[in-house]
Amino acid sequence: MAKIQRQATLCITSMMTSAPTDTLDACTDLLPFHLLVEKIMYCTASRLVTLPQSHPLQKHMHRVSARYIKSHWVPIHKLLHSFCIRPHKFESITPHRHSLKSCPSFPICIPILKEEALEATSSLLRQVNVFSDGSGQGGQIGVAAVCTETA
Repeated sequence: MAKIQRQATLCITSMMTSAPTDTLDACTDLLPFHLLVEKIMYCTASRLVTLPQSHPLQKHMHRVSARYIKSHWVPIHKLLHSFCIRPHKFESITPHRHSLKSCPSFPICIPILKEEALEATSSLLRQVNVFSDGSGQGGQIGVAAVCTETA
């Protein structure tokens, strides 16, 4: 599979076939194949461990992660124990559900133009400003802002 990835990166970059594989991977912003496989395995293991209680594999995952057996193991044993993943170390987060008609407890203002956003944020007493597009970093003012005013 690493050879196929190399052929694909050669086609993408149209470099010479004598180019080193790590340079090709860096130019195409791809992980080396062995790291890519390891990343996929880790994501799969963490998804298996976080299965809900109602899932048929959940009980088996907890049993498999408890101890490593020397013989008659299944690939799940190898997967969980190669990354030292324990289900009890994962935090369970229940989603907060609310009605679609409910109103947030804070005002939301999203100006369309950047100039309007600058005026709106400069006129506020800056208690809390959250910029959802990341442009509030580095001294710039963002277009989408969650603003709270003090009364």
